[in-house]
Parts: sequence; C-alpha cells; structure tokens
Amino acid sequence: MFKFLKKDPIKKAKKHIDKALKELDEDYPDYASVEFERAAQLFLQEGKVEFAVKYYREAAYAALEDENHIRAAEMKIAAAEVLLTDKMYDEAGTLYSEASDHFFREKKMQDSTRALSMGVLCLLASRNFDSAVNLFRKAEKRVAGGKKPACPEYDFAQHSVRILFEGVTLSQDHLDRVISKVKPRPAEEEMVLFLSESVRLANETEVRIEWAGPESDEVSVKVPIEFELIYKSPVPVRVTECRFNLSSSLRFTKEPAISHEPATEESWLFELTPVLSGDGTVGPFKLTLEGESVLAHKVSNSIGFRISRAPADLALELTPSKISCDLGDEVIFDILIINRGDGPADNIELKVELSDGLQVSMGNAEKVINFLGSSETMHFQLFVKGVGLGEEYVTVRVQDSMSDKAIEKRSIVIVE
Repeated sequence: MFKFLKKDPIKKAKKHIDKALKELDEDYPDYASVEFERAAQLFLQEGKVEFAVKYYREAAYAALEDENHIRAAEMKIAAAEVLLTDKMYDEAGTLYSEASDHFFREKKMQDSTRALSMGVLCLLASRNFDSAVNLFRKAEKRVAGGKKPACPEYDFAQHSVRILFEGVTLSQDHLDRVISKVKPRPAEEEMVLFLSESVRLANETEVRIEWAGPESDEVSVKVPIEFELIYKSPVPVRVTECRFNLSSSLRFTKEPAISHEPATEESWLFELTPVLSGDGTVGPFKLTLEGESVLAHKVSNSIGFRISRAPADLALELTPSKISCDLGDEVIFDILIINRGDGPADNIELKVELSDGLQVSMGNAEKVINFLGSSETMHFQLFVKGVGLGEEYVTVRVQDSMSDKAIEKRSIVIVE
C-alpha cells in the first residue's frame, strides 16, 4: 500500500534536469549546478554511468558560468571517479587534468597538484604514455614555479613515469615506500592498485646486453664481435617495439632476431663489425615489453670498448732471385712492398744487407716509408755492383711499426 511513496530515481533525475535548465534560463547557474549534480547522483545510483558523467560535467559547466572554479573542479573530479569505477582510465585522466587547471586558477596548489598527478596516473594505467608524460611535464613546471606541496600522488606519478616510460630501475624498498604513502579515495583504489602492480613488475624487469664470448677492452676494425640481448621479467611479456643504438664506428652484420611470443625470459645473439678505429659503444637498446599486467619501456646497459685499427699485412718481392755479373759491373733489383691487410702500415723500415763482394752503387741501403695504405704497393730499384768474385748475397728486410718481426727476401749474385 506504500507503492505510491516509491519514486523512480530516473524520473526524479529528469525532474532535477528540467529544474536545472529552468534555473539556467532564469540566470541562476549556481542553483542549476546543484540540480545537475543531484541528477548525476541518481543516475549513478541506478548504474547509468554515461548519464552520471554527463550531468556531473553539466554541473561543472554551470559552475563555470557562475565563475566558481572550485566547484567546477570538484564536479569534474566526481565525473572522473565515476569513470574510474568503469575502468575508463583515459577519459578520467582528461577530467582530472581539467580539474587541476581550475584549482590552479584559484591558486589551490595542493589540490591542483594532486588532481594533475591523478591525471598522470590514470593515463599511465590506460597505457597512454605520450599523454601521461606530457601531462607530467606540465606538473613539473607548475611545481618548479614555487614551493613543492607535499603530495604523495605526485611522487608516485614521478616514479611511475621514470620506471614505465624512461626505463629507470629503482630499489624495491624505495619504490614500496613511495607507493605506501599514496592515499587514494575509494573510487581511485582499484586504479592505483593496478598501476602499483604494473610499476612493480616493470621495475623488476631487466634488459641487458652481454658479450657472447670473452669480454674485451679492445677489438680490431673489421673483425666481427658477438653480443647477446637478454630480458627477464616476473611475468610473461612480449617485445612490441625495439630500438638499437650503436656508435658510428659500428655496423650490424646480424641484428637480433626478436621474437614476439610472451615469455618470462628470452635472449638473442647479434653480431657487429667495427668499421672505424677509436671508441665503440653498444647500447643502450630500448625495448617495449607488454604483458597482461604491465607495459613498460625498458632501457638496457651500454658496453664500451676501444677499436684498434685493422692490422697491415706486408708482403715483399725481390727480383730477380738469381743473377750473374762481371766484376765491376752493376745489376738492378726490383723491390716491391705490398700491403695486403685491411689496415694501413706506417713507419716502414727497409734495410738492404750485402755480402762482402757487393756494394750499393746508387742511393742508400736504408729507407723509411711513412705510410702505405691497404691494397697499396711501393716500388723501388736497388743498384748493386760486384766488387769481389764468387757467390754473393743481397738481403732485403722490411718491418712496419706494429710488427714484431721483419719480412726478409734474399737473392744470389754470381760475380765472375
């Protein structure tokens, strides 16, 4: 018999909306804002999330007509909290950001910073990293402009950006302390819990580069070297994007064959060839790893070493190998120095040694060649005169500054 006392919440909400519109027509936006808020609460009570958000926003717009930025911010946060309960984190992040701007206009720095930080956290939870980072840069500028308010949500947002986007790894104890200080409102708890778990998993995920063979402080130009790219994660993740950084002195001869299957641990070999002498650096490599509970950009270590220039490989030809001449006559030998190596040779010493029955008739018995590039040759003629009868010997030795042993060729001269 009390049925007539029960009223349909949706019908009540519509009455509040009609009343709000009437208040707006009569130029009472403050009253209209209150009526829109009541309508939003009734829609929320009935699980009509879309309408609840719509009329919280209408309440905010009406408050702005009354130039009440504080109330506008509160209504947008109320709408954001409704979106959070429906896991619409990206849209909630936008509303938190707008609310922060209203608080900032009224110089409510504590409220503004918290709202902006919650916006960053929502965007990170929705995996909209670019927008989250841009929003956090905005928060940094605002905080830098004055005394930083005590805001655990800001600290958590800062550490989350560093771990998820920049690939930084922090000590687990420090991260736990940061997370424990966050005091979310009831509607925010699930999102903060989800993001906290994601950040913890990302922080425990490791990406590193290691030598595939023995470590070396110095390698040679044009001699291939092998490394291994490794990742380890507490939960299965897959690589969705990768970027490889090498110094200009290195080139890939075999890139990592990245697989995209989820795994807790994976590794890939890759091969590099140094092309220039000097300093070489492998890394950092940047991987984007995605799993059910985590999405993170991770940055590997770097490995540096010296690249020594490619060695020279000198060869020597002395012709003819045997010749006869009369006493007092002159013979001519051709000396050809060839660099068959991949690197240049410098300060090449050429020495001629003659047995007692011979002497150099023109030029010097010693020469220094300053430089001989790869695949280059150098030709000399040696003029020798027979001054004693019998079988005599011409010995030519060549050695560059980097070689431990000289190259030697010998010819026979029969003086008759």
